[in-house]
Amino acid sequence: MDQADLLVEAIRSAAENNRQIRIAGQGSKRFCLPEVGGEMLSVEEHSGIVAYEPAELVVTARAGTPLKELERVVAREGQKLGAEPPEFNGLGTVGGAVAAGFSGPGRPWLGSMRDCVLGLELVNGRGERMQFGGQVMKNVAGYDVSRLNCGAFGSLGLILSVSLRLNPLPAHEQTLSFEMDAETALGFCRENARAPHPITATFWYSDRLLLRLSGTENALRTAQARLGGEAHDDNWRTIRDHRHDAFSQESTGQLVRVICPPNTSTSDVEPLAWEWGGGLRWFHADGFRLDDYADQHSGWTWQIGQPFVINAGQKMLMERIRGAFDPNSVFVSPLNFEASDED
Repeated sequence: MDQADLLVEAIRSAAENNRQIRIAGQGSKRFCLPEVGGEMLSVEEHSGIVAYEPAELVVTARAGTPLKELERVVAREGQKLGAEPPEFNGLGTVGGAVAAGFSGPGRPWLGSMRDCVLGLELVNGRGERMQFGGQVMKNVAGYDVSRLNCGAFGSLGLILSVSLRLNPLPAHEQTLSFEMDAETALGFCRENARAPHPITATFWYSDRLLLRLSGTENALRTAQARLGGEAHDDNWRTIRDHRHDAFSQESTGQLVRVICPPNTSTSDVEPLAWEWGGGLRWFHADGFRLDDYADQHSGWTWQIGQPFVINAGQKMLMERIRGAFDPNSVFVSPLNFEASDED
């Protein structure tokens, strides 16, 4: 259902009357984000697939379209959204996936959510409809505003629709399980990253490494013979949607997400779990300063449920960008927080 005119009018009214609004879909990420003020403006009813070109591997959908619906439609054509964004109990939407920028455990091999975005239509803080990008990769030029909105959490405007690049579904998939500690698993992944194995996801937790292989039946058979390991039941949706045991602390706000170089050692602090070949790590917040850990290892941290902390340089850049899109600060989001005191 196209609700664009109603959404535009709501934003124009807020701008004219100095009111602030916060954009929401189905609330799938409410558990992991800090509370913010403002009047809620829901895009849940603004849903539906606008265009789909299977031969071009491109789909355009409105922001409120459930990810599970998009997944169902493109799967009929043997395709998928390569970034595998979390659906969080089936409540995730296309707009929310782009706004958050979260990617699944296959990110290093299949691409990030930002990589999937080809173009989008946005309503800025003045209530103006703006079109960026297109439906093919060659249209991306100059300032890549489409991808700039990926991970902006609605701080630049309300996303009306998005054109997304799709990936073919693999012919076969197999998950292998290995018993090894965190440091050994990191070395194992680094070693095999240089080999032509069809690895498309990794996950380590409680001295158990999972590798997902995707490709032809013969390629999977050859890779398993060389890698070893044991066949394991597929549970990548559980990992993707944070329903795995590793994420059981999310409800108490004690999980910390750290993005760092994959070769960062675990000898000083062992994570609860890691994905992306070691590039995304999960820690429990008690007992030590993870900000210090991230600084030492050129990483970035975020404690689930807490405000995002950015340095002074990032804050200045973000304010300049936001000033261009939303000069009167109509939109509020989890990014509307102060810079860290250390900078």
